[in-house]
Amino acid sequence: MNKIPGFEHLSRKSRVETEMVKSSEVIFVDGLPVAFKRERQFIPVLTNTVALEKMPRVTVDMGAVPHVVGGADIMAPGIRKVEGSFGEKELVVIIDEKHGKFLSVGRSLLASEALAATKKGKVIVNVHYVGDPVWETIKSQAPAHSGS
Repeated sequence: MNKIPGFEHLSRKSRVETEMVKSSEVIFVDGLPVAFKRERQFIPVLTNTVALEKMPRVTVDMGAVPHVVGGADIMAPGIRKVEGSFGEKELVVIIDEKHGKFLSVGRSLLASEALAATKKGKVIVNVHYVGDPVWETIKSQAPAHSGS
């Protein structure tokens, strides 16, 4: 359960470094941020698209986007689609319905089937989002995208 997709390419020659950011330990491999560790759990960072692409995903409506990227937990009414199967307390990636952009990584309070059927209340705890202290640390080290 504590494996992170995207670590498959690690070799003995890979340079692994860590940096403390608030209560999280950010892990860099060969200079690129891949994950952070909080409360004994590894969580892929939002720039680690290799890992995020392999995770179950929850799509939210555009009205939820500013709240999610502001750190708010995910509420059932804002959810448009649930893809992949996952259990209670497992990590999921949150994406927006218009662009499919990775907004946050959260810990689901329900298993995937129950989550898809729920219509009200908080369903996912937001653990890493665009603009949080981990994001502010990693975005300066992430490779620059051309055209932005």
